[in-house]
Amino acid sequence: MAIKPEIVASIREIRVYNRHMLRSLWISSRELLLPSHCAACGSPAPRDGRFALCEACGRALAGLVEVLYCPRCGRGAGPYSFDLDGCGMCRRKSVPYDGVARIGPYAEPLRDLVLTYKYGRRRGLGPVLGRLLAERVALAPWADRVDMVVPVPLHWRRRVGRGFNQAAGLAEEVVRATRRRLVSRPLLRVRSTAHQTRLPPSRRAENVRGAFAVRGRAAALAGEHILLVDDVLTSGATMGECARTLKRAGAASVYAAIAAVAGPHEPGPW
Repeated sequence: MAIKPEIVASIREIRVYNRHMLRSLWISSRELLLPSHCAACGSPAPRDGRFALCEACGRALAGLVEVLYCPRCGRGAGPYSFDLDGCGMCRRKSVPYDGVARIGPYAEPLRDLVLTYKYGRRRGLGPVLGRLLAERVALAPWADRVDMVVPVPLHWRRRVGRGFNQAAGLAEEVVRATRRRLVSRPLLRVRSTAHQTRLPPSRRAENVRGAFAVRGRAAALAGEHILLVDDVLTSGATMGECARTLKRAGAASVYAAIAAVAGPHEPGPW
């Protein structure tokens, strides 16, 4: 005997209602046992938001994303102080990468998110920051040229001590959004270097000079347009040395995707 359509509809409504009630019960229980806190400042935050941020930090992060920056070097710049060829700062200095996309300046709450992700071992923040970064990459005029995505490598000793490479976590999310190739190990860190934050800006380039090498046959990179991913850029020495290494191996261009860009004289978190 066929079931009447109105009975079928009622059964569906009951099922939808039950699923909704179970989900509400689960969320309420989870909030009671494991209340959500802002990943930046630690204050209570809603779990149903896009990111684990309180309202104040969410507004502050949105403000940082809107800060104008030079598309060549990534530094903050006014609306009339740069063009596609760069700003006054990167015209005075030779910038080895061909363009930059960033989330925002290295300031609260973005700074706190990066530090919590990197040193607090909150690996779940990697996809959060990675999605934000992927959105910025998609807006870059060179986005369609990118052939492969490469994270800035850590020396194996530092990777073992930290437990993961924070740049690789960001790169994985950028790859998911852009549908480009992730090539995680064409670039090696062949020697351990001192923490950049312990050195004055004048010595940072020397500290990382020769610290990177291309794995395997360099011909594999010939003519490729590469997107390098890292969490923070301060002096630009690390990103610059990576870009030069890849270009010596034949890369046609190297772009940079950075979660946060600090001022040239700020220490950063390395």
